[in-house]
Amino acid sequence: MLPHMKHFLLFLLISASTNLFGADLSSFNGTWIADSAEFNGNSVEADNLSSIVLAIKDGSYHFKSANSDARGTFKMDFTQSPPTMDSTEAEGSNVGRTLRAIAELNANGWRACYASRDGGERPKEFKTAADSGQFLIAYKRKPGTEPSISPLKVLLLAGGCCHEYGKQKDVLKAGIEARANAHVDIIYSPDTSTHPPLSTYGNPDYAQGYDVVIHDECSADISDPAVVEAVLKPHRDGIPGVNLHCAMHSYRIGKPNEAAKPGTPHAFWFDYLGLQSSGHGPQKPIAITFLQSDHPITKGLQNWTTINEELYNNIMIWGGAQPLARGRQDGGGRIGQTDTVVVWANEYGAKRTRVFSTTLGHNTQTVGDARYLDLVTRGLLWSTKHLNEDGTPATGYGPGGK
Repeated sequence: MLPHMKHFLLFLLISASTNLFGADLSSFNGTWIADSAEFNGNSVEADNLSSIVLAIKDGSYHFKSANSDARGTFKMDFTQSPPTMDSTEAEGSNVGRTLRAIAELNANGWRACYASRDGGERPKEFKTAADSGQFLIAYKRKPGTEPSISPLKVLLLAGGCCHEYGKQKDVLKAGIEARANAHVDIIYSPDTSTHPPLSTYGNPDYAQGYDVVIHDECSADISDPAVVEAVLKPHRDGIPGVNLHCAMHSYRIGKPNEAAKPGTPHAFWFDYLGLQSSGHGPQKPIAITFLQSDHPITKGLQNWTTINEELYNNIMIWGGAQPLARGRQDGGGRIGQTDTVVVWANEYGAKRTRVFSTTLGHNTQTVGDARYLDLVTRGLLWSTKHLNEDGTPATGYGPGGK
């Protein structure tokens, strides 16, 4: 074992991001084993980690290794980014000592970087340097102790003008539930106007209890700033969003063809989306080209050409938005654009809420296309931080909870 490493191992606690497990310490309960570690810039050999077992129960821990047996408690501050962690030993060779760290979860485990046991400053990033005295470790669940994972709770809002929402809502529900460990609840209005009376309007708590909201409504003439703010409130509070097709043309305050100015009511919805669109071209096939082959949402996806679809224009792409695919269509029609961003990701507001959007999906045949459903499901899993870097669902969030 490396010098001083056993002292650090006494303090290795779990921590998490509020967006993945939530800020409830009971979410961290379970048994963990070391996956990899680094001390003073050097990797720790697997043999030195193989005996480590960390059991956590409601803010208390029991750490065991070949050379140590310690118990203690830990505290988290989830308002920090990354979250901070302070662990204090109650039984063992370092009773009363508190060690400071930063920590974060990935899709299948977590990692933490610890300050020097001699009272060094809390690390600012997840790496160590020679003679820093810092320790970085990654944990994964002990096989056979994985907790049962509840399906993601998804709220799908659908209804309004110009689309077969009565059919498409069911296609989306079935397609997502077949591809992810998710349960989709639907709030649907059969009204075909541009101001469908969705039951959520006027209720800023409409998404309470849900992990993500899918906006698939066409509500261009819902423009009361107070109503729009209530639609946005769950997302301001950190609930992820997925936005499909005509959701981009909804909640338009002011003149839709003019670029919105940040901070004005005109910009409320576009700030959330990360892109402003005001119209579309004729129904013709759209050739889709993915732009970022290494992004989890698009990794491994193949370019394809849709059936007749509507290509939405781009009035403005907001600075934080990350374009993931462009669409090209012969003839721009009245919008005059033949090549625009059609898939993108955004982080919204002070809580950096993850938001995925695509302007594709006018026709039911497109919505039912396996390639479209794969893309939307990946966007949903990414928005909730349950998508691996290779584009596969995180453990427990694939089909049937796999």
